[in-house]
Amino acid sequence: MLKYALAFAATAVIIGLSAPGFVSDHIDEVAAPRAAVATTAAAAGKPEASIAADRFGQFRAEATVEGEPVEMLVDTGASTVAIAAETAARIGVAVDPAAPRKPVQTASGVALVAPVTLRRVSVGDVSVDDVDAVVLPPGAGGVDLLGASFLKRLSSVEQRDGALVLRQ
Repeated sequence: MLKYALAFAATAVIIGLSAPGFVSDHIDEVAAPRAAVATTAAAAGKPEASIAADRFGQFRAEATVEGEPVEMLVDTGASTVAIAAETAARIGVAVDPAAPRKPVQTASGVALVAPVTLRRVSVGDVSVDDVDAVVLPPGAGGVDLLGASFLKRLSSVEQRDGALVLRQ
């Protein structure tokens, strides 16, 4: 449990969560089950996906990244999509060894993240191509985050009746 708590804390700091008590108040969320994603047709024929909040009020979804399933924590405060090195390896996201790394402060110290572009990220029928993301270094965290580099490309993201509604 401590391993998961440290992984979550490191990931939260990397992405730059601004809520002062977020990590300490939500550390048990790492083990929380993800919520179901419901896909519906929005007005004007555009797809939308509705993600129910879990028992902690967080939104977890089974996303599809590069055609592979990835459980992701939707984080409207994160500036980018962030995936663990272990997830990147599993889904075939290659990190260019010659590409410069960006230093970020984590709970364990400074870590170097690798910028990547994901060909496609989907939640239900809502899909975005060419999504900017970072790959965390090995062991830096096992929580995959769906941040603003995906969310800002949608027509809308709104919280309604205990769910987060994503519209293409």
